[in-house]
Amino acid sequence: MGPIVKRQLTEELEHDFFFVHQSIVYGVLKKCGISYNHPDYDDYVQVGLMKLVGAYESFPEDLRCEEYLYQFTGYAFQKIRWAIIDEMRRSMRKQEKETVLPEEMTEWKDPKVDAQTDDWITWELFYTMLQCLSVNEQNLLKALVFHQRTVTEVATEFGVSRKTVYGWKKQIARKLAHFETVLKN
Repeated sequence: MGPIVKRQLTEELEHDFFFVHQSIVYGVLKKCGISYNHPDYDDYVQVGLMKLVGAYESFPEDLRCEEYLYQFTGYAFQKIRWAIIDEMRRSMRKQEKETVLPEEMTEWKDPKVDAQTDDWITWELFYTMLQCLSVNEQNLLKALVFHQRTVTEVATEFGVSRKTVYGWKKQIARKLAHFETVLKN
């Protein structure tokens, strides 16, 4: 590795640079399980783009050489990934601080609120959760939750092994992890 180079992303290079490298940001977001339906998706994109420029400015090799261009992709991916993970942690800490309510707050619930309102909120949350998933994952979640099917029944219905269904469940759980605090409260 050569000495640390501090380069500037000029306006002339900006369009071409983002055209070629912007996909790294979206790859990191996908790897971190942040879909375009996530409420903070645009914020994460901006953090990623800023880190992409930072990676460009601090990459120690000459990017005009094709060999280093591929190394830059890995370098930028890692820098962006770390920044996104840090931002996710900050967001979780902020959300935990904001959502913690004293137990006395439960007494504030209006007794006139009926079960239909609670059901509506549950269905609205379920619909929002479904939007974060692919069509196949939506079908699996509907079969397991809505239709109350067992893993064996779902495996038979989808023509896969039970182990595959368990793997799909884990994947869905990772994608929906940010709903955990909502469901606990």
